[in-house]
Amino acid sequence: MKDYYAILGLKPECGKNDVRRAYRVKAKEVHPDLSGDEGTARFLALKEAYEVLSSKTTREAYNQTWHSARQTGTVTDWDYRDFLHGRKDDPESLARLICFDLLYDRDAEAVSLYDEAQTGGFFSLRRYLDREDFMDYAFLLAEAYLEQDALVKSYRLLRGIAELEEEDPYFKHFYVEVLERMAAIVRHSLPEDPDNRLRMAFLTDLVKLSYHPREEARLRKLLSELLTTAGRHEAAAREIFHAYELAPKLPGLEETVKTLQELGLG
Repeated sequence: MKDYYAILGLKPECGKNDVRRAYRVKAKEVHPDLSGDEGTARFLALKEAYEVLSSKTTREAYNQTWHSARQTGTVTDWDYRDFLHGRKDDPESLARLICFDLLYDRDAEAVSLYDEAQTGGFFSLRRYLDREDFMDYAFLLAEAYLEQDALVKSYRLLRGIAELEEEDPYFKHFYVEVLERMAAIVRHSLPEDPDNRLRMAFLTDLVKLSYHPREEARLRKLLSELLTTAGRHEAAAREIFHAYELAPKLPGLEETVKTLQELGLG
């Protein structure tokens, strides 16, 4: 049986803050982004131990089996996923089950569970995870949706991350990956969006985020093209002029600006 207390270097009487502190310290030492592939297995073990011991309900269930095994000297198997799956009608357990599947590369199962939860009523991972855990798992879930070409679902998860990151940086230099993925999504036609209203709404929202000026200019140029197609010429012109202010050397902008000025739209 896995000894989650030993994995985190804690005593059974430790508090929730102790669990979180121990996890953060050890996770930094073995995180795959810092230690490479050899740290992956250790990181997963730490993450699982943290998930189990940081939840009152899960920890109580684990403790019951753990104490019994220690007292009797028997080898008892306690499967965290089986425990969560048996309680998936409980929203918090369902959220943790989705996270577990994402962590262990069971993306199809995670997406299926999340979709089912969404159709069954309002369900939010954010409600059951702390801020940083939500951002980590929402990114993994967004990636899983991208693999399935579910662009809108992926975008909305990434946008939730962006909102939190813009308020208080956590991803920091990794945030660029979130911004890049959202920009890549809006460059494609979206399903059930024949008039591009959703794309224009997404683009209007994206240009408010912390993009590099040249990338923001590209997004505004694309928005201008879609607005022109929709017959909204004045709004399209405003976006082009704004893009030109940000990146005057962006290909095609100078000529377009001159044309608009000749038409009296400048």
